[in-house]
Amino acid sequence: MDFVREIFPGVKVYQLSSRVDNRGSMTRITDAVTDEFGIKETRIYSMPKKGTFFGIHYREESSPMMKFVSVIRGRGMDYVIDLRKDSKTYLSWESLELSKENHLAVLIPAGFGHAFISLTDDTVHTYSIDRSGKDGRSLHLNYKDEKIGLTLPVEVSEIADYDREAPFL
Repeated sequence: MDFVREIFPGVKVYQLSSRVDNRGSMTRITDAVTDEFGIKETRIYSMPKKGTFFGIHYREESSPMMKFVSVIRGRGMDYVIDLRKDSKTYLSWESLELSKENHLAVLIPAGFGHAFISLTDDTVHTYSIDRSGKDGRSLHLNYKDEKIGLTLPVEVSEIADYDREAPFL
């Protein structure tokens, strides 16, 4: 796994190591980041429909959480939103396409919101975190909040009620 660039301070993009032979392919997902954060839980999200949306999710300050996200099938647009109120880039966001083909992954530290939309049918992404999702409280912001101004490359086809009804800033 190779470091590619930093989007915001601490938000790092990596190129995952991959190998292909006559048996198929193998991709190392977390080898380089395990020193930076201890993985407590890994989830696999399957999105049958293009336009499946998650977010904007973040954690309350008393239970910060670091995330490491990659796509293992299909394509998705990953969003990182700076929610650190004392930051010069507060409410700024960056997006990054993650796919099986480009082997990119993003490490998102505490203080940042996260959102994701699938760009193809049958997208699968991995989501590793440094504490159990049951520890603390997950918070939500509405993805349509004009103060944040997210632009989505495809229309939302599927969204959880709690994301659709999330509060605005």
